[in-house]
Amino acid sequence: MKRKIPLPLGIPAALAVTFLALPLAGVLAHAPWSTLPSRLTSHDVTQALTLSLLVSGWALLIALLLGVPLAWLLARTEFPGKSLVRCLVMLPMVLPPTVAGVTLLQAYGRHGILGPALASYGITLPFSTAGAVLASAFVAMPFLVISLEGALAGLHPRYEETATSLGAAPLRVFRTITLPMVLPGLIAGAALSWARALGEFGATITFAGNLPGTTQTLPLQVYLLLQDDPEGATAVSLLLLAIATTILLFLRGRWLNPQTPTAGRGRGAGEGPERGVKPRLRPSAGETTRGPATAANAAAPEGPPRPPGPAPTPHPLRTTVQGAVNATLNSPSGTTIAVVGPNGAGKTTLLRTLLGLTTRATATTLTLGTEDASTKPPHHRRIAWVPQDGALFPHLTALANTAYGLRAQGVPRTEAHREARQWLDRLGVGALAHHRPGRLSGGQAQRVALARALAARPRLLLLDEPLAALDQSTRAHVRHTLRTHLADFPGVCLLVTHDPVEAVSLASHVLVLEDGRTVQYATPADLTRHPRSPWVARMLGCNAWPGSITPEGTVLLEDGAHLTTAEAAPPATPGLAVVPAEAVSLHTTRPTGSPRNIWQGKVREITAQGGRLRVLVEGMDGAPETVAEITPSAAADLALAEGTPVWTSIKATETTFVPL
Repeated sequence: MKRKIPLPLGIPAALAVTFLALPLAGVLAHAPWSTLPSRLTSHDVTQALTLSLLVSGWALLIALLLGVPLAWLLARTEFPGKSLVRCLVMLPMVLPPTVAGVTLLQAYGRHGILGPALASYGITLPFSTAGAVLASAFVAMPFLVISLEGALAGLHPRYEETATSLGAAPLRVFRTITLPMVLPGLIAGAALSWARALGEFGATITFAGNLPGTTQTLPLQVYLLLQDDPEGATAVSLLLLAIATTILLFLRGRWLNPQTPTAGRGRGAGEGPERGVKPRLRPSAGETTRGPATAANAAAPEGPPRPPGPAPTPHPLRTTVQGAVNATLNSPSGTTIAVVGPNGAGKTTLLRTLLGLTTRATATTLTLGTEDASTKPPHHRRIAWVPQDGALFPHLTALANTAYGLRAQGVPRTEAHREARQWLDRLGVGALAHHRPGRLSGGQAQRVALARALAARPRLLLLDEPLAALDQSTRAHVRHTLRTHLADFPGVCLLVTHDPVEAVSLASHVLVLEDGRTVQYATPADLTRHPRSPWVARMLGCNAWPGSITPEGTVLLEDGAHLTTAEAAPPATPGLAVVPAEAVSLHTTRPTGSPRNIWQGKVREITAQGGRLRVLVEGMDGAPETVAEITPSAAADLALAEGTPVWTSIKATETTFVPL
């Protein structure tokens, strides 16, 4: 809906437009239209125009050769004096042009810093065409650097990091991923830089002089014509005005807000991030827990079978990570490890450490198969990474994306595309081979991302919440695809997830991280029976209260409450009292009967949990905070609402004590 322009803002805005437009209108009004063609085709003007194009072209080339690497360093790296370097880049934009010319004289003039050294080689820059090029490049390069730096800053590093994990060397990543994705910003910066070089006047006349055929560019021609031929100056000014207007129209919307390509993708109906619903522990219908030698592991792939050939070489994982994350893994090939933990626990840091993309932690040992990769650069580790959104390269088709890792490893194009198409067919997206990521749904994009990772022939596979951006039905479908193809993977797979269903259905082991340290490493079944931290228990849908066994055999909770359990343990044993949420009963009056753990509280929050409701009860008189899971009909019968006083009851047989 269009908004009405407020009068207090509209009037000064109109005055600003008039202030800017009036001089341009004056040029148009006083232009010698009848003699314009002859004036613009005169020898002096065409000579100045040719020289201007030559000078601005060379200045642009210098800006590209020097400015592109500088913009990348400013956007992608940290180094001492970075703020000073950025200030130096912007300085020519705010310096008076004549001052810029003086500084060039003091640097490259006959008596400047480099002047004598250049003269010894027969090079004289002042009052030469080369000097005009140098002056134009000096004032024009900042436009390129600033525009490109902004585009690079808007490009998420995960695209470059994903390309690196697929085996691409830094220069190849820059050439095939970075530059194509920031091309709009590069074009905008190059056009602005060229336009600034074309219109340069002050620095040129101060440093290079006003020599016809040598340094007299169009702006200097205008200055010269003003003295003897004002109409000729207006005509040439009109030419420069037309060039500048054409450039601005070409750059419309790209300068102040350059559009960097992203991995945004189309979604099918109903697809998108699911909010407000926490998945339950139990796998959905038709899903089974992944483990060695199970029928699920041998499920047939959805696409054509793998082409016949020698069996893939197994790649067991042995690693020790120290630093912001401390973990040790010794896993045989074919193992899928779910990495879980609260936000900030170090899950992504662990993956980035194995990839060699962070300094916050170090893999002191990283043995993949029989080779230690801990000292190798990231692109030589052969560790494929699938970020949360897949990070498909938006300028490449699904086929080119899938073949990228093979091409980066030197596989010929034909062979790489043939193998990539086989992987796309195996994952059921072969018909989309020539589609770009923007035309793929969320589930399709994740399949392509998985195909790209597997096609790169990795020894270790890292999946960072690969299903988080999918809706429930698509998530179940892609989860089945993952389970099918991870069963054939000859290495180890680390899967970061917040979803207990993924941990149970995809992983044979679960690694729990909290505050950068390993809290528990166990099979899903052991984790479910004996969670060793409150966070793990809550993730599994259970209540967990730290405490210790009293001489009477009850559990003394940290807040002072007592809990009766049917399990025995030596007195003073510390541990967790674990109670499933569905084992907690709620009442509006004090219950009678067999429950031995009864306390009073009030409802603090009610949330939907699939087809049930999770009720958070705030304990009173030292009672612990409790989560109960009940049916909507039970909630209606109890007339539950936030603030409703309730009684909670838990049977001793439903309470498990897990020693720590």
